[in-house]
Amino acid sequence: MARPGFVYEVSDRTPPLAVHNGAGIVSQSFPLGTKVVYAAEPVTPSRDLRVAVREALASPVGAGAPLADRLRPGQRVAIVFGDTSSAVPPMQLPDARGQVIEEILTLAARAGVDEVALVCARGLNRRLSEAELAEAVGSRVHESFAPIGRLLQHDATASDLVEIAGARIDATVAGADLVVLVQATDQIGRTGTALLAELASEADLATVRGPQADPGAEGDLADRIAAAMDVFTVQVALDTHPFAPELGFLNKREWEWSLRDQAVATGLRTARRFVPERARARMFQQTHTTAAVLAVAAGAPDAAGTQVASALRQRQLVGVAEQVDVLVTGIPHVSPYGVGAWLNPLLAAHLALHDAFGSHTGTPLVAAGGAMIIFGDVPPRFHRHHVASADFFSEVLPQGRSVSEVAAKEELFASDDWYRHLYRESEAHHARQPFHLWYEMEPARQHLGSVIWVGGDRAVCAALGFRAATTLADALEMVDGETIGHLHAPPVPLVDLGGV
Repeated sequence: MARPGFVYEVSDRTPPLAVHNGAGIVSQSFPLGTKVVYAAEPVTPSRDLRVAVREALASPVGAGAPLADRLRPGQRVAIVFGDTSSAVPPMQLPDARGQVIEEILTLAARAGVDEVALVCARGLNRRLSEAELAEAVGSRVHESFAPIGRLLQHDATASDLVEIAGARIDATVAGADLVVLVQATDQIGRTGTALLAELASEADLATVRGPQADPGAEGDLADRIAAAMDVFTVQVALDTHPFAPELGFLNKREWEWSLRDQAVATGLRTARRFVPERARARMFQQTHTTAAVLAVAAGAPDAAGTQVASALRQRQLVGVAEQVDVLVTGIPHVSPYGVGAWLNPLLAAHLALHDAFGSHTGTPLVAAGGAMIIFGDVPPRFHRHHVASADFFSEVLPQGRSVSEVAAKEELFASDDWYRHLYRESEAHHARQPFHLWYEMEPARQHLGSVIWVGGDRAVCAALGFRAATTLADALEMVDGETIGHLHAPPVPLVDLGGV
């Protein structure tokens, strides 16, 4: 049984800790008394996913019959699965989504269902390449469905979207007699009906993710879509190892590292100085990581989602006694919105101010008005997947960083024919995405008194509204606060402050 997460207090015997800095690590000593929040150690894969899926399909939760009893000849079935952002980092093959899909297709074939389509629910995220699609669904499924045009990717700007429950959604899914939702994730927020929102139109997503949207608006949209269709879901809770097997020691406590581990860590630190950031990013992303199955549930989306979210919560939760004045954290090498690309300043900021800051059960780890110190040397370079983000960074932010100032430019980007072409025909994220990422960081910006980037480019930090520091010691001199916390991530623990 892997050890759960815990809080460790730095003493005079604590060795330097590994702070993750994108595609690399730095060795950092912390002041005495710093509270270090460690996530649970990853679980070793043990359960056969296919067996678990068969059991779940035969014994669904919530109202409804087993999937085999719901399939019949002449039926139109749409299998909806998540894109590459559904589980980060990428999984070792075979992908969990592909294994689930194969089990569903086996039942459909036995029932005499001939009309089956597979739809990747990608929302405003980029199109997957054919190689990525083949990895997601498996080579056999890809070879069977892609050539006949039944392996599709949702286009939020398509002209043939169909209105359902007050929203316009993918036509193939809207026309299905039965929708089978497949989600494999390590993120609590992506359970239940959440994936259905990624089938909506650009306009619907702009409404529920815009600056004036209520926090629960996107969930309500997904629930409305689910209620208007016949939906059966298979959900898999994953405990993903954030690093390749040869770097698995980074999941351990530093004082438990072997001599070999220490040598490899030294090599990683050296690589930061001599290997270009793009090359390091490719190295980290090319090796897929293992993912252990925590739970599998099938049936009604709400009931299955509740089971899977509960398993993820139980695994990720770390109790912390009190808030801190200053929170220090690093950033991982990959963002859910940057799979297949290197990090850019906007993605790095989102990892810190949305993912890390927001990983709590209701009360942030850092107190209101406190400071957040982030390690990262992300240069102002943008991958071809993020063309609109590059222009957002260079053209929008210099004219004003407030939500209202940024939002005033969103429609201009969204209506640009070139951005739309890149989203529809190439592998670029939709032009609205950088705006939505910026809005998601607003709660952190309102909560925090200051944000300081250690090792960051000063011009980049200034553009984002941050301050830059050369070292942690320099950053600590720039802030007020008696208590210091370090969120030791990735993986990011789910902080529970209980009585605070």
